[in-house]
Amino acid sequence: MLTILLLSLLLTICYVSIMRTYKYKWEEIAEVSLLNDTPSTTVTIIVPARNEGANIGHLLQDITQQIYPTDLLEVIIIDDFSEDDTYEICQQFSQQHPYIKAYRLKDILPYNTPTTAYKKKAIEAAVQLAKGKLIITTDADCKLQKQWVHSIVSFYEKEQCALIAAPVGYYQEQTHFQYFQALDFCGMQAITAAMIRMKIFNMANGANLAYEKEAFLKVNGYKDIDTKASGDDMLLVYKIAKHFPGRVHFLKNRSAIVFTQPMQTLGAFLQQRFRWTSKSASYQDKRVTIILGLVYLFTISIWANAVLFLGVLIHALFFSSDITAAFFIFLPAILSLLMLIFQIICKSIIDYHFLKSAVGFFNRMDLMSTFYYSELLHLWYIPFVGTFGNILSYNWKGRKLK
Repeated sequence: MLTILLLSLLLTICYVSIMRTYKYKWEEIAEVSLLNDTPSTTVTIIVPARNEGANIGHLLQDITQQIYPTDLLEVIIIDDFSEDDTYEICQQFSQQHPYIKAYRLKDILPYNTPTTAYKKKAIEAAVQLAKGKLIITTDADCKLQKQWVHSIVSFYEKEQCALIAAPVGYYQEQTHFQYFQALDFCGMQAITAAMIRMKIFNMANGANLAYEKEAFLKVNGYKDIDTKASGDDMLLVYKIAKHFPGRVHFLKNRSAIVFTQPMQTLGAFLQQRFRWTSKSASYQDKRVTIILGLVYLFTISIWANAVLFLGVLIHALFFSSDITAAFFIFLPAILSLLMLIFQIICKSIIDYHFLKSAVGFFNRMDLMSTFYYSELLHLWYIPFVGTFGNILSYNWKGRKLK
């Protein structure tokens, strides 16, 4: 009993320290607002797409409206064995806009090739075809702002980055559950930026990622990290940061934000998070494993104290006939309850201040109205996904993966 309480206290201190560090490092990053009036960098936007017929047209429309010289711009869509009209839609745009090019992965990679990393293969193929000096990747279901490319290029030309992790946000939330996802995702973006600031390079989002073609080729692309279907973003960041120290940065600029929609159902959300969690075993920087482990154990300790309190209380009320014995049973129950309350208060306070800072950048202060609801969901989702994400298989783009 005493051991559990001491471990709970230690884990609470660790969690608060981690979140305070995240908040400090996130706020330490200055917002970039200046744009280069005369960009000169050639850019290739790469979009791997599978069964995105409902979305790809909207994305390509956003790309054609980019405020960036088209003579410096190239768009490569790699159709990943789609079973709908994704490729045909891309071809229509290609006929109207010559800088948009569509390819089929099946023409490059035979379908019977033994691999689960189709997205990585698609990106590698696109990089080989790319003429741009700077590669920018996004997803087919994203919404882009008109200055998206311009903002990234301006930052690149100023900092000469080998890789740029840029922000992603949610939009068009309709339910409380989707608001929870949006708030949680703002926090994840701030953590991504904070970790890069801390020189821990294991977080990024392929929906908004830029890197030099030369840097990608220098590290041999996804070689040695192509056993996972996912990880085209996080695992690549580590490889490039290792070979190009000091040249990996997070772009904190509102014009560079890419928007995507939250999952519509609990099942789809869990499949997404299982996919993300499946990459954790591939992290080479053990600091990430330690941090994730401490957060996981902290949340488990909250549940442990809750279960311990209820278990002791039930035993004292229904199975103890001696008043003196019941008193000594009630005492540990009270201590567990006090520790439980202490942990929840500490978590709520530090999470609130951290998330408030994160949503401020995204101009989404409205998300804080669901903070307490989101905290309750957070308490079950971390241990659940953290446990089963490394055990269960998941579905992604119609493929069942482990």
